[in-house]
Amino acid sequence: MREIAKFSIILFLICIVSGGLLALIFDVTGPRIIQQRQLEEKRAVEEVLPESPEVIEKIEEGDLILYKAKDADGDLIAYVFIADAYGYSSDIRTVVSLSPQGNIIEVMILEHKETPGIGSRIVEDEFLSQFKDKDINAQFDTISGATISSSAVIDSIKEKAREVLRHE
Repeated sequence: MREIAKFSIILFLICIVSGGLLALIFDVTGPRIIQQRQLEEKRAVEEVLPESPEVIEKIEEGDLILYKAKDADGDLIAYVFIADAYGYSSDIRTVVSLSPQGNIIEVMILEHKETPGIGSRIVEDEFLSQFKDKDINAQFDTISGATISSSAVIDSIKEKAREVLRHE
């Protein structure tokens, strides 16, 4: 009976120390992770734009994160937004640029953890190129064998694009 109590106390102390170390590591690395994610998002926004804008204005309203890219005259070049959806096995974050008329300019997968070789095919140019210069209401092809992942991307882009156009 004494051994059980002894091992229980040792196990309890190990858990307390481990939990404390994990909390400390999270406190130290958390801000840096957030900063890196913001930097990655900024690069992706710039990458999907058709030309270099003079101003990129960020708008956050609830779930909607929207960027307005404007030229030197203050004219709107494009909207850029982040579309999130749950695919087959993970969240998929997509960066999309949209013309003021509602045509998709560029699509880029920002983050996913879909099944390698199957669901991960959503990052391939063969899939992403079908969006270029298409209206948001157009029909898009899913990937055979990765229907859930590709449908999630398509649906999230369409839904968020409609929300962006309604916002204006």
